[in-house]
Amino acid sequence: MVHYKLIYFNLRGRAELARLVLQHQEIVFEDFRFEREEWPKYKAGTPFGQVPVLEVDGKPLAQSNTIARYLARQHGLAGQNDWEQSQADMYVDCIHDLIGGTRPIIYETDKDKQKEMFQKFLQDVVNPHLQKVEQQLIKNGSGFLVGKSITWADLAYYSFFSPMMERLGEAILDSTPHLKKLVAHVGNIPQIKKYVETRPKTAL
Repeated sequence: MVHYKLIYFNLRGRAELARLVLQHQEIVFEDFRFEREEWPKYKAGTPFGQVPVLEVDGKPLAQSNTIARYLARQHGLAGQNDWEQSQADMYVDCIHDLIGGTRPIIYETDKDKQKEMFQKFLQDVVNPHLQKVEQQLIKNGSGFLVGKSITWADLAYYSFFSPMMERLGEAILDSTPHLKKLVAHVGNIPQIKKYVETRPKTAL
């Protein structure tokens, strides 16, 4: 049996998609978390001085999307063929871009300016993307972004938008009912629901 050890801060952050893949497929893994002040102790032991890192039987794999993609391919969540896999990769990369777009907002210390930046981000970046995703869900017709069954792309959209809905209310996805339904569906999958209810409570 393969031993997985996922190493990251005690946050959801960039490790959460990999955790969701593992939890969805009910794969046993070591969820190794540490506090930010402990980072210097672990940094030198990572491939590129960054986390998350996934150790697979002691062998390290870095980069968050690479880790989650590897796990998805190993455990049946990557798509049913090369085209579906590429489509799923595309949507996960979109979420990666959205996460990157939130970084300046998170680190802004002026609360009024932070709120203004976030509203602009929603209007200029998130909302146009949501409309494109909604069109894809309608076109695909299965309730999922890619193919006829769940992929890691669906988990990625859940991972990004469910915390936003918690903070801002579910109305944030009212204009995209198919995406809203997808996020709710993923959140109600028993193994995902159990994980979310029992995972460490963190701000991010």
